[in-house]
Amino acid sequence: NMHSIDSINGMTHTEATKLRRARVRTTKTFLQIASTRSGRALLTRETGISSPKLLHWARRAELMKIKNLGRDYADLLEAAGVETVAELRRRNPESLHELMQRINNKKKIVDRMPSLKRITNWVEDSKDIEINVTS
Repeated sequence: NMHSIDSINGMTHTEATKLRRARVRTTKTFLQIASTRSGRALLTRETGISSPKLLHWARRAELMKIKNLGRDYADLLEAAGVETVAELRRRNPESLHELMQRINNKKKIVDRMPSLKRITNWVEDSKDIEINVTS
């Protein structure tokens, strides 16, 4: 699935422009490069964006490969302590749903809470995703 680079939440317009200037226009291309430490070092040299920030976005982009998991839900998952596909795999859908609900009641991250069924599907789908991002 081809998503524009600025579909990764937490990236400013300026940062997205810097990546585009470095010929990184889609999340797919971004993941191909930013998944490795050496790729991130290269991007940092070309864009001035820090490696930890690039790693954070790469993990997000990988999470966004999961069906029906858009940028807002990635924010809510992150608030619940799930930043990677590997972390999502290990979670229990019921307790994750409960935790996300508690956090969302407090922080109002999303307008509509994902259903338990949707979260269960994410956890299931995460098992089929090949993890390429290395820290």
